[in-house]
Amino acid sequence: MTMPARARYIVAVIGALMVAACGGSATVSVASATPTATPTDSATAAAASGAAWTVTDKSKATIRVREQLVGVSLPSDAVLTATGAKGSFTLNADGTFASGSKITFDLVTLASDERDRDNFIKNDTLQVRQFPTAEFVPTKTSGLTVPLATSGTFTFTLTGNMTIKGKTKEVTFDVTAKRDGSDLTATATADPSWKFGDFGMTAPSVPFRVLSVTDEIRAAIDIVATGPKG
Repeated sequence: MTMPARARYIVAVIGALMVAACGGSATVSVASATPTATPTDSATAAAASGAAWTVTDKSKATIRVREQLVGVSLPSDAVLTATGAKGSFTLNADGTFASGSKITFDLVTLASDERDRDNFIKNDTLQVRQFPTAEFVPTKTSGLTVPLATSGTFTFTLTGNMTIKGKTKEVTFDVTAKRDGSDLTATATADPSWKFGDFGMTAPSVPFRVLSVTDEIRAAIDIVATGPKG
């Protein structure tokens, strides 16, 4: 019967110690004694490199902007939502994200309760014909225990690079996430909020319809993703 490589290594080391104890000398052949990688070793290495999650089209991004409309006594929030999300991300053992992690949203889908507002925002403010998507590249987390437990709720801070209208800015989100096996849901709220100028935009102005718009974009991303069960 052929002795496994790991066993041969242990026997060689014990033999060397016995010879040395008797006043002799011994040389251990590293090439022949070094154990070979096993399937278990490979699995451990793969786990350390992080688990991949795929974003589903149930995800959405919502922005809120305070506006004062003509003929209305009090300001209110304009709420616009974008769907058509896609992408994936891999969370490393140190809380960072692997290269290639990215989530995109289709800005053509952006909609509120007013069609005229939607058309103005998409055509003038965002120029979606030239810049049809918003892109978020996560870079690191803070306050998150990795690897994630197979079930439970987690709160942490997420940092990454957001690109809108061709302009990229590092942003942070406060995140509450829930995992149930291979299902992951999370709500990420931008903190601090954004300015229009952060992404090369100006606050919307529509004569005879919108008196003013507060220069503050409150953004939230709802992520629904699938990944490994364990």
